[in-house]
Amino acid sequence: MTSTHGHALYPPVRLWLISLLAVMFFSGCGKPVSQASKPSNTNAEPVATLDTNPTANLAEPVPGKDGKVCFACQGTGVVKCTAPGCVDGKVDCPGPCLKLSHGTWVHLNVAGHSPTDLWQKFYLPNGSYDAYSQAHVGHVIVMQNGHAVDTGPCKICGGTGKVDCSVCKGTGEVACPICDGKKYVPVSWTPTDNPWLNAQSDLIRLASGQVLFGKAIYTNGNGTDITIKTRDGRFMHVPASDLGLKGTNISKPL
Repeated sequence: MTSTHGHALYPPVRLWLISLLAVMFFSGCGKPVSQASKPSNTNAEPVATLDTNPTANLAEPVPGKDGKVCFACQGTGVVKCTAPGCVDGKVDCPGPCLKLSHGTWVHLNVAGHSPTDLWQKFYLPNGSYDAYSQAHVGHVIVMQNGHAVDTGPCKICGGTGKVDCSVCKGTGEVACPICDGKKYVPVSWTPTDNPWLNAQSDLIRLASGQVLFGKAIYTNGNGTDITIKTRDGRFMHVPASDLGLKGTNISKPL
């Protein structure tokens, strides 16, 4: 009885297990092996791609086929500030303080001071004088009770005698005027022939090809010799035959 009862119960159980295994088998076979076996990973790192454009990630742009690196700034986009009086981004303080560029500075033999020190004299009503050395540059000297008195550091420059240049804002550099800070210019532009240069009202061209900024003045009656005062205050003496009249602001004898 026990054996017969056992055979009557087991076949349905075996059929149910076989059916379950078949469903699991065929549900996996319908997918490619890579999808069925590959585990999901939502935190996977992105795959790196090969950059086929080697210039795409350059920090600076490159000139096109009709461009070249600016000859004035060497591709930096900036040049030294040439504003009047600017030295490394600083100019003389506009205030009333002592400045080495103002007044008369002389060497004096003063006890306790080096003979190389520079002094500025402030003459008094009785004919004597008070003097202050370069150590007082940036200080304001005023007459009080018949004497020149150091009243302390200038409130404008803080006692330095210098302030930031208004043109370069104290940096000592400005955007290159030739390329306008873009670092590249057309291939056809040259140091002696470009739009910015040709637009300068005080441009002077010499027959040698040299270009200057300034004013030409004849120094003798027949106009054979010329003195040129350049934009920066220098003087040049050249024969009149060296003055290239074509393309310059000088079109006839002065």
